[in-house]
Amino acid sequence: MAVTITLDDALAAGLENRAKTQQLSVEQFAIRILTQAMGESGSVTIAQGTALQPSRVRPATANLAEVLRAAAGDPSFDLENWNRQWSTVEAELKTLTRANDVAEGRGR
Repeated sequence: MAVTITLDDALAAGLENRAKTQQLSVEQFAIRILTQAMGESGSVTIAQGTALQPSRVRPATANLAEVLRAAAGDPSFDLENWNRQWSTVEAELKTLTRANDVAEGRGR
């Protein structure tokens, strides 16, 4: 089954930006979101530039933006732990930057 989804420019740009941050194509990212929202896994083929066959077009039954916004997040994601780990990374980066500045004559 082929599905064609038309998005407004703002939502499409947001989808594109988030896909880039995860080093995925927009199509791959959208499929990941939809698969997670549906709680299913399956075989997916991405076809670009395929001819639209009107007989295979199904009208939308919901607003995609609303469905995506309502999609459950990753239940195993621990924000508090992530924030602690990120603070550690930032501290290490700051220490390295300071050491590099000193080594290159920019520090005191």
